[in-house]
Amino acid sequence: MSTVAQKASASALFSLASLEAAATRLPARHVADKVIHELRSTRNHKDTLSGSLVDMVDLYVQHVPTSSKILADMELLLRSKRIHTSLMEMYNPLYGMSEQERIRATARTVGLDVPQAHL
Repeated sequence: MSTVAQKASASALFSLASLEAAATRLPARHVADKVIHELRSTRNHKDTLSGSLVDMVDLYVQHVPTSSKILADMELLLRSKRIHTSLMEMYNPLYGMSEQERIRATARTVGLDVPQAHL
């Protein structure tokens, strides 16, 4: 049975291994071997914890196509979010303003000037 901490550690390792594999263009098995070596050389890990993380890294290597798809989807999400933000800033003049600034700008569009006391 894996604990929450073990799952979080494994998730972080998978992310690190995926990013390193993508950045260095090394085979996933090579990256996983490096991660396993780091796990085994760490002094503060219990043997059972290291063993279960090693098993999780091996499981990751078996599912590399899924992991690379997840990375590609994450890249698409981040790119889409950046484009969405730039379009909102371009076409929505009230985007990114505080509530007080929005009230004042909306009032100005209809010809009113809101006193500071009412904001």
